[in-house]
Amino acid sequence: MKAAVIEEFNNIIIKEVPKPQLGYDEALIKVEYAGICGTDVHIFAGHHKQAKPPLIPGHEFVGRLAEVNTDKPINFKIGQRVAAQPLTGCGKCELCIQGRDNVCVDLNIFGVHSNGCFAEYIKVPLKKVYSVPETIDPKIVALVEPLAVAMHDVRRSNLLVGQTALIIGGGPIGILIAMVAKLNGASKVVISEINEKRVKFAEDMDMGFDVINPLKGNIDEKIKGVTHNMGFDVVYEVSGVQAGADLMTKAAKIGGTIMMIGIPTKSYIVDTGAVTLKELEMRGVRIHSQINFAAAVDAIKNNVFNDKLKRLVTNEFDIEDVKKALEFSIKDKDHFKVLLKVSK
Repeated sequence: MKAAVIEEFNNIIIKEVPKPQLGYDEALIKVEYAGICGTDVHIFAGHHKQAKPPLIPGHEFVGRLAEVNTDKPINFKIGQRVAAQPLTGCGKCELCIQGRDNVCVDLNIFGVHSNGCFAEYIKVPLKKVYSVPETIDPKIVALVEPLAVAMHDVRRSNLLVGQTALIIGGGPIGILIAMVAKLNGASKVVISEINEKRVKFAEDMDMGFDVINPLKGNIDEKIKGVTHNMGFDVVYEVSGVQAGADLMTKAAKIGGTIMMIGIPTKSYIVDTGAVTLKELEMRGVRIHSQINFAAAVDAIKNNVFNDKLKRLVTNEFDIEDVKKALEFSIKDKDHFKVLLKVSK
């Protein structure tokens, strides 16, 4: 099959590789579209500690069921359009038993620890596969994985109806978290973003978000103004930079919750004094659990905000231009989601 292989960091080529061979209870999916994630960019540039070449990257995808290997009854048909959660756990440890295989000590993320979806075919456990209607644009379905991340982040925050939420960072995940928080009943959703084109994009989503640029004006006064001097019930730190860490403890209300989502390239300082004095709760998140991936699939199946999701796709490249697509994703600061067209 045709695949994009990182043979060494900063070098990815299209080459013929063996098609994956299925084990028991596995499915083979012919990939239609694959999304480029920040993780893929970090792997390509050699900034990911766990991914090692040679590797086929990619973990966001939609495709068609090509083959299954099982003797159990299944609710799928060959040729049906599907999405699949791109990770596996051991299935036996305490965390996996709790449904938290996303933090299994033997976690395997496709495109990171094993070959991913920047290829004509990818194999996945059958239990990770979900069917989607033919009527839904496959480019929207390709966003189910980042939407699952947002679902996981908001659910883990225990955001309640009527509460307020601040999202620090208005990139794709930040926008998706804002959308899910609004859907979850937040009374006020504010995005903090310094890129003016992304500020305009978030405002044009027309979902009732307020957007503030912390570089323009007094950010402390802006936060007091939109929260009536209270601060936010939940702060989602998505930026992964020091400025975001500085803002999150200031912006959270007394007794509020901070969700650590953005992964910093280097360790930053957190105001632990504010965490103590304000009795803040801080939670980490990693990828998404399967129940939240299923929730994202259901949201897309039921057209909850598919028209908004489609707007996030700002650029598309053919798989043959994967290197150009990755380099574009590194250099261009204004795009949102970049998709690779893998096969027809």
